[in-house]
Amino acid sequence: MQDEFQTFSTTQGFIVEAGQRRDVTIHLGADGLQVEGGPQIRWRTAKVQRDGADEALLIVGKTATVGSTNPGFLREVEGAAGNELDQELARLDGLPTSWRGSQFIGCFAFFGLIGWGLMSMPGCYRGAVDQTVASLPYSVDESLGEQAEASMEVGDIVEDEVVVDAMEDMVERLSQHFKGTDVPASEVEWHVRVVESDQVNAFALPGGYITIFTGLIQNAETPDMVAGVVGHEMAHVLQRHGLKRVANEIGLFAGLRLIVGDTGGLIGIAGAVLKQASANDYSQTNESEADTFGAQAILRAGLEPEALAEFFLLLQREYGDVPKALAWMSSHPDHNSRAEAIRAIVADMDRPEPEPLDIDWVDIQERIENL
Repeated sequence: MQDEFQTFSTTQGFIVEAGQRRDVTIHLGADGLQVEGGPQIRWRTAKVQRDGADEALLIVGKTATVGSTNPGFLREVEGAAGNELDQELARLDGLPTSWRGSQFIGCFAFFGLIGWGLMSMPGCYRGAVDQTVASLPYSVDESLGEQAEASMEVGDIVEDEVVVDAMEDMVERLSQHFKGTDVPASEVEWHVRVVESDQVNAFALPGGYITIFTGLIQNAETPDMVAGVVGHEMAHVLQRHGLKRVANEIGLFAGLRLIVGDTGGLIGIAGAVLKQASANDYSQTNESEADTFGAQAILRAGLEPEALAEFFLLLQREYGDVPKALAWMSSHPDHNSRAEAIRAIVADMDRPEPEPLDIDWVDIQERIENL
């Protein structure tokens, strides 16, 4: 049954059988949790309890009880369940979490009233969360991205220094030419890895963690084509799109905690960040922003911004439709419109003297071919 929902994160815990605990691996998803090789508990029918003996968090389903003594388990559950367990979590009077609002008398009543209003005004709630994310220190992005990347299983890492150095040089060049982003590019320490995969794709996690798949390098005729995709992903990081998206999906209970200053509800949900970022699952507004900032940076860097549009058209000629791995293309009606949009972005900008990347692209692709 595990395949019935997307796994956000995996953790170690226990299942209660005949009054005894047995250690198990637990997969957390949007619909519920799945014990590896065992039963599934749906969030919509689950109850949340504390074990009085050791304060373990228990998720009680119709046919099984699963739990963990790990303090981070609560945050992982919050992140995966979204709004499904808000009422259950709110019933845990004296819940030992890190949220600062607990120090105020009558906090549950306060949040209940706010929650009622915010559920009636989702736009207001999203705006409040976005503003809160914008005010968070960048260290939150770094912590979240580091944890998400560490939890990923994406394939074999390419160790060829020539290939990796070429990608790092590309990112370094582009990072000097972003302007007006939510996070100044100078504050970001970029972490680049190349992964063996046929996916024609790249993605970036909060905190500047960039993954480039070899399928993207193999299919690009020029380094500028890869730079176009990578610049788009860098813009997502600098505009904090991933962090904002996840913050709006962690559920009302955790979201309210975030608004009053607690980031604990975010730090425990690296899996949700991974799912969203690796699938390039952003809104059309986010995609338009990433296109704009990415194309502008590419142009200022002396590279060819239209190379990205040409790359999409190349893929269309070779494969028909753009591969599903480039899911962020879906927010645009067709490849020709995408190319026109990119041209319009840079039409009124001054074009500096071309400064091609110092990369032997034939050598890079041959090295990838021989991995």
